[in-house]
Amino acid sequence: MGLITSIRKRLWVVTILMALALLGFIVMDMSSGRSSWFFNNPDSVGKIAGESISWKDFQKTESVLYKNADVDIYGRKEYLWNQFLEKGVLKEEAKHIGFGVSESELTELEFGNNLSPIIERNFRDPNTGQILREQLNQFKDGYDALPQEAKDFWQVQQKEIIKERQFKKLENIIKNSLYMPDFMLARQHEESNAKITLISSMISYDQVNDKDVTITDEDVQKFVSKNPNKYKSEYDTRNIKYSIIDIIPTQEDSANIRKILEDKVEAFKLATKDSIYVVSNLGKWDEAYKTKSEIKGVLNDSSFSIFNLNVGDVYGPYVEEGEYRLAKVIGKKVIPDSVKSRHILRQVKSREEYIAASKLLDSLKTLIETGKGKFDSLAMQFSQDGGSSIKGGDMGYYPKGAMVQQFNDITFYKGEKGKLYIIATQFGLHLVQITDQKFIKNEMGVHLGIISETIAPGDDITDSKLEEAQKLIEENNNLVNLEKVINEGGKYKLETAANILENGYQIKNFGENSSSAARDIIKWAFNKETKPGDVSLEVYSLQDPIKKFTNRYIIAGLSSINEKGIPKGEALLDLVREDVMKDVKFNKIVAAIGTVNDLTTQYGSYTAVIDTTKETTTNSGQLKTGYEYDLISQVAISEPNSFIGPIRGESGVYFAKLLERKDPGKQNNVAMFRQFYKHPAVNTAMTYLMAALKKNYGVVDHRSKFF
Repeated sequence: MGLITSIRKRLWVVTILMALALLGFIVMDMSSGRSSWFFNNPDSVGKIAGESISWKDFQKTESVLYKNADVDIYGRKEYLWNQFLEKGVLKEEAKHIGFGVSESELTELEFGNNLSPIIERNFRDPNTGQILREQLNQFKDGYDALPQEAKDFWQVQQKEIIKERQFKKLENIIKNSLYMPDFMLARQHEESNAKITLISSMISYDQVNDKDVTITDEDVQKFVSKNPNKYKSEYDTRNIKYSIIDIIPTQEDSANIRKILEDKVEAFKLATKDSIYVVSNLGKWDEAYKTKSEIKGVLNDSSFSIFNLNVGDVYGPYVEEGEYRLAKVIGKKVIPDSVKSRHILRQVKSREEYIAASKLLDSLKTLIETGKGKFDSLAMQFSQDGGSSIKGGDMGYYPKGAMVQQFNDITFYKGEKGKLYIIATQFGLHLVQITDQKFIKNEMGVHLGIISETIAPGDDITDSKLEEAQKLIEENNNLVNLEKVINEGGKYKLETAANILENGYQIKNFGENSSSAARDIIKWAFNKETKPGDVSLEVYSLQDPIKKFTNRYIIAGLSSINEKGIPKGEALLDLVREDVMKDVKFNKIVAAIGTVNDLTTQYGSYTAVIDTTKETTTNSGQLKTGYEYDLISQVAISEPNSFIGPIRGESGVYFAKLLERKDPGKQNNVAMFRQFYKHPAVNTAMTYLMAALKKNYGVVDHRSKFF
């Protein structure tokens, strides 16, 4: 009892201690990761025009739009981010200009006669091209009874419709406000239509070895000073150095995979249901008969041709496109050059329509086969293909590949002349009859069944390469040491990815399907704890883009941090290296050849190529050998036969003379030309406007805290 009384007397002390402990947890949480929630909304992935972009809304939209979609995860997030920004910009602009979307307008866009492009995209039958009005009416009349998933879809779609409509209204305002005055029109007409003929000689930059060129800081700064804004960044960036460690299958791996297919040769030969055997062994079944010109590579080269085998023979295992393959000759026959057929089409939009169409075509097939009905008259009565029904279903002659696959397979490979077939395509159900075949080339075709196994690295080599990568990191935990070891070893190469943005998800040379690994490296590089010279303790992996096995490991280090503005050092050099190299080579060549007064094929120790370019224009910038805008523009304003040069071109050092100039004459239809020349500006105006508006309204970007 005395203890309890003592605690009560000191309760204020306990309360203060608990408060201090809680405050400590809050401060600790505030100082880590996304815990700026104490001051900011923890659900905000960013802001535009001061309005938060909800992470929950972002996730919900992504889930609805990309459900079961095989799309790059970071690419789609980047697209969605820009959509949210544009939606915020348009919302603000609508307040100032007044181009909102009313309720009645929204209803018309969703269900009326002037449907939104969003509705047309989501509710158009891919087979018939018709709008699925029945599905639309379910949302219109029975929205409350729909499952939550359908409601979520409609809500996201509704926001898309409003955004698209607002965008279109603003675009129309901008388009209609663009105008090209007469002086600009005259200049555009002159530059686009005045024809010049010139003769030029060019000393290629390739005649100066890159190893003989030293690029100095002064060279870089001099080049950048010509157009500094081109290289200025509004964001902090990072330079990353990385090395790719390829995982190459061993001879043992290859032998093991070959053995798998060798063991299947006899079973493949004896298989009576070839399509089932191919599909069950993860092959792709194809009804096509391929001619010699259509079969390339191992199966038809100078040393072997699959056409020399008999039906039922199996060839292989052979290696092609990183796989061991077996090929079975399933059939051989001469393929017609063209086929003539007729059909009766019944369009189907639902299961009920499919059943009804199937029954009808079965009945028509029976009538024709028993002689109780004629194909042409039945086609005129029942076919829903307006183009052929009036001709009794006749489709005329057509070459192989002109029709959709199912139709092509029947009429060229599987069907017999005169017989009737019912086939399903994206257009509906067809009753088809081959009426004629033309054999001109009499080319033999072969029907192949192919199964394969990827030559993938085994666990032993994969594990050993992982250990090798981990050892490189453990023994060289700073970039200086790692770079030294890699350069001295000569086994691998350290490459640079410069000016990487915080929300980037691509790194050069990583290839397809590498965004997850690239994103992990970039997030590490932007972590506050990561300092220049650090090497990541994690070994990153990349997969084969098709077969999805691990085929490369990556080790990476942070080379430098570039504050916003014009990059410095290696980051800047990486951006301008190619152009600065041309500048330095230009100056080197000009200094070596001295004064030049005429065109020739030899300038000191440098050889040159002389070419005549006929009737090019200033706007095109096109020489006979490529595009050289600076050269063409200078020649265009020169006097005939006056010598011009040296000129720094994209491909080399140029010297030139104007031979002839043809005046474009007077514009006859000024209004038409004004519209024609205005068109490019109309097409790009909104891109530039939206970028400017985003900048004007201010973007706060917290994406890196979420993904």
